[in-house]
Amino acid sequence: MAQLPSIITKARARLLVRAPFLGSIALGLEWVGAPGIGTMATDGRRVWFNPPWCEEHGIEKTMGVIAHEVFHIVNKHHLRRGDRNADLWNAAADLLINRLLEEDKFILPPDGLFDRERRFAGLPTETIYARLLEEQNWQQSRRNQRQEGATQSDKPYGWGGSPTTPTDPDQQAGQSAADGNADRAEGENLSPARHWGEVRDLTASNGEPLSPVQRRQAEHDLDIRIRQAVASARRAGKFSTGYEEVINVATNQVDWRDKFRISFDGLLRGEVSWARPNRRFVQHGLYLPGWRRVGPGRIAYVLDTSGSITAHELAIYAAGVLGILEETGPEEIILIQCDARVQHVAHLEAGETFDRIEVHGRGGTRFQPAFDWIADSGLAFSAIVYATDLDCIDEPQDPGVPVIWLTPNRNRTMPFGEIVDVRL
Repeated sequence: MAQLPSIITKARARLLVRAPFLGSIALGLEWVGAPGIGTMATDGRRVWFNPPWCEEHGIEKTMGVIAHEVFHIVNKHHLRRGDRNADLWNAAADLLINRLLEEDKFILPPDGLFDRERRFAGLPTETIYARLLEEQNWQQSRRNQRQEGATQSDKPYGWGGSPTTPTDPDQQAGQSAADGNADRAEGENLSPARHWGEVRDLTASNGEPLSPVQRRQAEHDLDIRIRQAVASARRAGKFSTGYEEVINVATNQVDWRDKFRISFDGLLRGEVSWARPNRRFVQHGLYLPGWRRVGPGRIAYVLDTSGSITAHELAIYAAGVLGILEETGPEEIILIQCDARVQHVAHLEAGETFDRIEVHGRGGTRFQPAFDWIADSGLAFSAIVYATDLDCIDEPQDPGVPVIWLTPNRNRTMPFGEIVDVRL
C-alpha cells in the first residue's frame, strides 16, 4: 500500500477525533492519489484526491472536504442517481451536505454550493434535484426568449459552478456520459472533477453499471458500516444529533438483528488505553488508543406477553435476541414476561437459549410493571431490552438505564430509549 501524503493522513486523523462517525467510514475507503482529478471525488468505494490541491487548502478545509465525501457515501448518492443528470444530482447533493457540515462548524472551501437561506432544509436529495431542475427549465425558457448569452443571474439558485459547466440539460447529459466513460480509468486518465467533493456512480470492476444484485449488496454492506460507525461514535460520546436525518434515510433496510446487535454494542461500557494501540488503524499510519470493552453486566430482557403478541413472534424475539446477548458475555440475563403485570421471571445461565417459550400472560398491556420490578429488585442493570408491539395505553417512566425497544410498530415513538424496527 502506497504511503498517503501527510496532509491526507493528518486530515483523516483529525476527522476521526472530531467526528468519529465520519472518520471511521473515511478510514475504510480506498484512497487514490490522482492529480488528474483536480480536486477530490468519490464513487463510494474510492476517494480520488489531488495532493497539491489539498496542500493548497490546508488541513482544516481538506478535512471538511473529506467529511463532505463521506456524507455523499452515507447518503448513498453514488447508488441513488438513476437516470438523473449527473451535474444537477451533484448540485442537489451538495446543497444538502454542505448545510449539515456548516451547521456542525466544519470549514469548507468557499467556491462550493451552499444553502445558506435554508431553502431546501429537511428535503431529501431527490426533492432538491426536482426543484433545481424545475428552476433550470424555467430559466432556460427565459433565455430562449432573449438574445444569445445568458447572465449569471439567470442560473438557478446555488447552481452554475464554473463558467465551463454546461447549463443546457441536453449538453449536460452528453458531457456526463462522456465523463462517465473516462471515470473508468485510474490516475491521470480520470476526467477532472467539475467541482470539489464530487460524487460519481459506483460501477462494477469492469466499469459497467452495477447489476440489481450488486447494487443491493453494496447497499447492505454500506448499511452495516454506517450502523457500526454510529455505535462507535456513540461509545465515544461524539455522535451529532444533527446527522440523524441522514442516518434515518440511509439505513432503513438492514436486518433488524443487525440493527439490534449494533445498537446494543453501542451501549456497552469500555475504556480507552494507549498501552495497546488500535491495530486497525496502524496500517493507515495512525497511532490511536485502543478500545477495551468491558462486559455488559446484567441485562433485563422483557417480553411483552399480552394477547396482541403471537407465540411465533415471541419465539423469534427470544431465539434471535438471546443469542446476540450471549455473544457479549453478560454477567446475567433476566428474562421478564409481562402483560398488564409481571407474570414470570427467569434467571438465564450462560449459553442458555431456546426456540420455543412457555408463555405466561396473554392479558392486556402495561409497560410500567416491568420497570417497577427492575427498580424494586435491588439489582444493577447495564441495559433493558423490551420486545413489544408498543400497543399500550400507559406511559412508562424513564428507568435511568439504557433501553432498546424491539418492535414491528413503526407508527409510535417512545419518550426514552432507542427503537429498533423489527420486520418479521
